[in-house]
Amino acid sequence: MKPILISGLTLVMVGTLTYSLLQWRDVQNHTQELRCGEAREALKGVEVRARALAAGLSVDAYAKAEEDDVAKLVGALDAARSDVEVDSVMESHASAIGAEDAAIDAEVDSRGNQAFLEQNLRKQRIPVDVKQELERAAKAVKLTCS
Repeated sequence: MKPILISGLTLVMVGTLTYSLLQWRDVQNHTQELRCGEAREALKGVEVRARALAAGLSVDAYAKAEEDDVAKLVGALDAARSDVEVDSVMESHASAIGAEDAAIDAEVDSRGNQAFLEQNLRKQRIPVDVKQELERAAKAVKLTCS
């Protein structure tokens, strides 16, 4: 009788331990997902700030400018009468946004003199602390989401 009782208790303990470990792992995964989401949101906020500074606007003015761009796009799409016109509006808007983003990204990512282009360092609109904060936020996303 004792060996059966000992075996039963051992099985219950192993089962409880296994269940606890699985629960702990699920909680750890959920916590990592939350931290990753928070890091991504922080990175988005810093990127918006950097883009606003690169454009020479406040964050609110930058958001307003984006809303105005969306309103223009919606108006152009409402005015389009065929699929070809809709595609044309979308392509022109996408190319304009791409060119604007490339220019802002180039300024956000610029680092000092570009001797090979014979250009001197020009006054940066993005302060060094914002650039460092952007780098830290990107590193935090890389570390927490990997």
